[in-house]
Amino acid sequence: MTRQQSPIAVGMAWATRISSIGLQMALPAAAGWWIDDRFGTKPIFLICGAFLGFATSMLAILRLARDSSPPSRKREK
Repeated sequence: MTRQQSPIAVGMAWATRISSIGLQMALPAAAGWWIDDRFGTKPIFLICGAFLGFATSMLAILRLARDSSPPSRKREK
C-alpha cells in the first residue's frame, strides 16, 4: 500500500533534492577557494574542490535518476 503525497510535498521533496545537488557542487569549490586564500596556494585547492564538487554532484544526479525511474523488468528466456 503506497501513500499518496500532496503536490506541495512532492514539490518540496524535489526542491530539497535539487538544492542539495547544487550545494554539493558549490561547497567544495568554495572551501577550496578559502583554503587557497588562507595559505596562498592559488588556484590548486579551488580546482581540486571544483572537480570534487562536480564528481559528487554527478553521482547524486545519477542516483536521483536511478531512484526516480520505474524498476526495469528483466526478460527471462
